Amino acid sequence: MASEVTLEEMRRMAADIGLARLTEEHLQQLLRATRAAHQRRAALPTGSLTPADEPAHVYFAERHAGR
Repeated sequence: MASEVTLEEMRRMAADIGLARLTEEHLQQLLRATRAAHQRRAALPTGSLTPADEPAHVYFAERHAGR
């Protein structure tokens, strides 16, 4: 697994996407959330997944139009 994200990396990533005005508290919250997301992802069993396992999330408007 990749090394843990640091506060400086989080600050750089936030600035790269235009979040340059985040407070130190916001950056700390974002860092905690990012670390938690990485931990949850690392815990998922992905070794046997194939592209067919990806959810499609397809919406068909005509099915919902009452036709």
